[in-house]
Amino acid sequence: MSEQHAAATASEIAAILGPTDEVVIADILRTGASAAEVQEAFARLEADDAVGRSARRGASARVVEVMAILEAAQIRPEEG
Repeated sequence: MSEQHAAATASEIAAILGPTDEVVIADILRTGASAAEVQEAFARLEADDAVGRSARRGASARVVEVMAILEAAQIRPEEG
């Protein structure tokens, strides 16, 4: 197995999301998502706001899982 998919660390997740509840970070860690996947999920949530749930199409299962965690916690990218 290659090192292409290294799971994100708690500090990487916090750097992407900003101040975030430890439970949310733990939930994301359990998905095994990489930092890139967490970033993608976060960015797709912003697209969801603009175009609805179609932003989920083409996302990996991990990205969709992270999006669901972020949605449940009501974490969204900052506007402006």
